[in-house]
Formats: sequence, C-alpha cells, structure tokens
Amino acid sequence: MKKIKLALLIILSVIILAGCGKSAKEEFFDYTKKNVTENSSNDISMTIKDIKLTADMKDSPEANVMITQLKDIKVTGSMQHDVSEKATNTKLNIEALGQKIPLEFISKNDDMYFSLDIFRGISKIASQFNSELPSDEKTLSAFDGKYLKLSDADTLEIDSKSATNLTKEFQKEVSNYFTSLDEERFTKENDVVTFKLTKKDVVVLAEKFNTLSKSKKEYKEFVIPDFDEMIKNLPKALDVKFNLNTKTNDLAVALTSTFDKKDEGFIDSIEVLYNYKPNDKQVAIKLPAKKEIVNVKEIEAILAPYLSDELDEELDEELDEELDEELDEELDGDFNMADDEFKELVKELEKEDFSSFSAAESDELLEEYEPLLTEKQYKTIEKIFKNK
Repeated sequence: MKKIKLALLIILSVIILAGCGKSAKEEFFDYTKKNVTENSSNDISMTIKDIKLTADMKDSPEANVMITQLKDIKVTGSMQHDVSEKATNTKLNIEALGQKIPLEFISKNDDMYFSLDIFRGISKIASQFNSELPSDEKTLSAFDGKYLKLSDADTLEIDSKSATNLTKEFQKEVSNYFTSLDEERFTKENDVVTFKLTKKDVVVLAEKFNTLSKSKKEYKEFVIPDFDEMIKNLPKALDVKFNLNTKTNDLAVALTSTFDKKDEGFIDSIEVLYNYKPNDKQVAIKLPAKKEIVNVKEIEAILAPYLSDELDEELDEELDEELDEELDEELDGDFNMADDEFKELVKELEKEDFSSFSAAESDELLEEYEPLLTEKQYKTIEKIFKNK
C-alpha cells in the first residue's frame, strides 16, 4: 500500500486545480476552481471495489481472509471549505475490523487541529492484536473531545510555513501541467466529463515536486530521498479515472494499481473508489476551545505507564541483540572483550536507565555478559546495573 501513497497525494493536487473555459477539459477545471474559490460542502466516501491476489496466493486461506477484511473497510464523511475564513473541516468515519473510528481535521490559516477521539477506536482494534495500547476507560476518556494542534513547534518536525508555501507553488505546477494536456484526454457523454490519469503523469508530477523542493533552501527538508528508487518501486501500472457530472457536480474517482509479478507482495491489483457529492450542510466552522486543546507532552504524560513498559521491552531486545553478536564471536570459551570495545560498551550502558530493572533481571543480564568479560570488567558492569 505504501507504493500508492505518492499517487494519492498527487490526485489530491489534481482535485484543487484552477481552470478556465467550456470544453470538456475546461468544464472539468471549472469544477475544481469552484471548489477552491467558493464555499463548499461535500459528502465523501471511499470503498475498496476489488483486490486480486497473485496466482500463487489465490488458494491461500490466510490471504483470502485478509482480502475480505480489507474489502470491508469503508470511509464516509464530509468536507467543508469556508473561503472567507480560510478554514476547512474534514470529518470521516472509518469502518474497519468491526470498529468505527472517527477522524477529524480542522484547519484555519496555517493552524491545523487533529481530533483525538480516534484513539478509542484504534485501541479497540489494537487489542485484537494483543497490543499494549491502553484500553481502560479512565485513560480512553482523557482523549475524548480533545484536539492536538499539529502546527505547534513541538508537534511537527517540519516548518509549517515552508510547507504551506511549497504546497501553493506545487499547485501552480500541477495546474500548468494539466492545462497543457491534450483536449482528447477529456471526453464528455451526456452530462459526464471523463478524464484519465496515468502512471506517466504521476512520475512527471513527482519529478516536478522534487525539482521544486530543491529550488529553494527553505524547501530542502521536503526533497524526496532516494527519488529514483521510489519511482522504481511504484506499482507497475497506475490508472485513475475521474467522472464528473457537470449537472450535479458529483465526482467519482477510481484508482487502480497493478503490481509487478517480481514484487514479493501477495496482491496483484487493487481498485479503490472515491466519491464526492455536494450537500447543503454548510455551517460555520468552529475551532476547538482552548480547554479542548492538548499538546504532545500532555499526551505523553497520559501514556507514560504504557510507554515506559514498551521502552523497557525495547531495551531488553537491544541488549539481547548485542549479547548475541558478542557471543557469536566467542571461540571455544576463550574469548574476552578487548579493552577499547569494553570502554565503548560501558559508555553505552551508562546512558541507559536501569532503575526499573528488578534484582533478578539485573542478575540475568550479568550472567549473559559474564562469559565475555574479565573479572575486572565484570565488576564494572555489575556496578552499572546495580547502582542505577
């Protein structure tokens, strides 16, 4: 599915293109311009129409169960756009694995808020896979009705102003590209305008995005790393079909991705349908109240008991891997760690916090280290484990 993400991002840019005129092509872009320059409210939905398995996986019970679960995923919701207030509100309901998960984004100018109501649904799904995410009512209720401000400096690792400027410039690039396309690629039958997007278009637009990202110092962080490899790993074929009803302004988008047989995945192709239908539900977009907004540190405080357990498990795994590597080098029980290697090990261990380790856990780790250490080295490690 990761291979589809780039195509989806570019499709979103297509939806907000500007246009002019009255040919089939121009009618399509009239619609997109209207959605940007005027207030709008749309019902939106996403369903997976079809997934085909590779020949060697068609008879696999496990793969077919997974395909059934994927096909059951549905997304419904609405999107509002208030031009004068420069605000948008997107509300979605995701149905997956027997759960309904609410997803909401509210934005105004450069500020964006993300509803944490999603956490309750994610926790229920995670519990089906024996995840350590909290599921008690006290913890879950702490997220109800709360929003995370994504534009806060401690939330995003990117410059939101640079991201906004880059997005605006890229939209112009996309607009210019589609304006230059042949009229023949846009057809009209009755009231429906049809336009098709191909993998070639996706690659051209991706190249334009990367070139733009390299053009200014402020955009440097958005340059796509390993660009050629990313393009190489796109699906073998990408076909996107847009059907716009110019009378009702309903827009249907069908995205079909076909994967190369050389890929190691079990999916041969997947078809996803998106629908946008205007509604009359336009209401004032309300930003979260100050008391409803939380920051990353507050979320970390709520999850601290669960995060600490997870970190302890990660540390155990790291130490076990390190021990395994050392033990692999041991020859006939005569191996002892060199002084310079031991000094590096001590530096790394001194950075760690072993305060949560029980005496039994410390002794168990010491027993694993003992065959690798001299008596003097062993005593040094023992002090680190037992004095922290």
